Amino acid sequence: MNRSEICSCVEPVYEKRSAMLGSGWRALADAIILQATDDYRRLTRRLIKHPDELDKTSEKRLIERFLCSTWFGVLSDLDGRRLLRDLKADLGGMEGVQ
Repeated sequence: MNRSEICSCVEPVYEKRSAMLGSGWRALADAIILQATDDYRRLTRRLIKHPDELDKTSEKRLIERFLCSTWFGVLSDLDGRRLLRDLKADLGGMEGVQ
């Protein structure tokens, strides 16, 4: 198979997403996003008590990057940047949240 044949066989990512909607993939995608938001809240609370834990800071940044990524857009119709802003606003009453 040459390169042009391979490229013509590959569906764009967003077309694959539409095929996932009616299956268990939707539930999996939702679970991934819920876990990311739960982890973000937990890490934020942890960092308020222990701000010097660099590994937790790194994990939090990874979640922030995920929420703003193309991959997040494949998994959800939500605006990941808005979700991140909302998470920060919800946690904003906590001291030390950036």
